[in-house]
Amino acid sequence: MTALLERKTKLTLETPLIIQGRPMVVHVEAWGLRLRGKGCSHNLEITWAQIHNRAAMIAADKAREARKARTKEKR
Repeated sequence: MTALLERKTKLTLETPLIIQGRPMVVHVEAWGLRLRGKGCSHNLEITWAQIHNRAAMIAADKAREARKARTKEKR
């Protein structure tokens, strides 16, 4: 039987974003994202629900602005 020596299912990305002289590292998990500076142990956790809710708020704001622009054009 073959033993699994290295787990390759975790997705970890290093972004080009530099914060305090360190690149940002993103760990993609089933429940959401974990963000941390490279070489740091402190992290920020964001769930997929939080990401979805924020995207919905941004979309609603854009739709509201588009409606305002259309009503101003009609006047």
